[in-house]
Amino acid sequence: MICCRSRVIADLDHFKSINDSYGHASGDHVIETFTGFLREAAAEHHVAGRICGEEFAIILPGTNLAAARLFAEGTRSAFGALPIDDLAANHRCSASFGVAEFNSDEGFSNLMRRADAALYEAKNAGRDCVRVAPNIPRRVPAGKLSDKG
Repeated sequence: MICCRSRVIADLDHFKSINDSYGHASGDHVIETFTGFLREAAAEHHVAGRICGEEFAIILPGTNLAAARLFAEGTRSAFGALPIDDLAANHRCSASFGVAEFNSDEGFSNLMRRADAALYEAKNAGRDCVRVAPNIPRRVPAGKLSDKG
């Protein structure tokens, strides 16, 4: 089992318009290109893959939130500059990213939900950007108001 410290979710922007303008074979090529790009960008201990449609997840074990955000920003910027075969020479694709860091008192499904919510914030902010989910506050055990007693 992989211990997950941070999770990044990426979604290709305006993917339907790529399929509509260039055809599904070209859309498939964009997905293949992004998948290969993520595999190259990810470190050996990271896990990257397609989770559905044009959405991808990257699990970053041992990576804190700041480093995960930098990974997402670098990936976003580099992919946006990448020419993709089957598309017009001046056509560049972009992706939106949501980032969340695992808290020890939450389940993995909540981490996924928070990363997904950050992705939706990125989409609503105009796409081609990274948004970070706020860390959830740690629960204070009943009867304990502070660490000082």
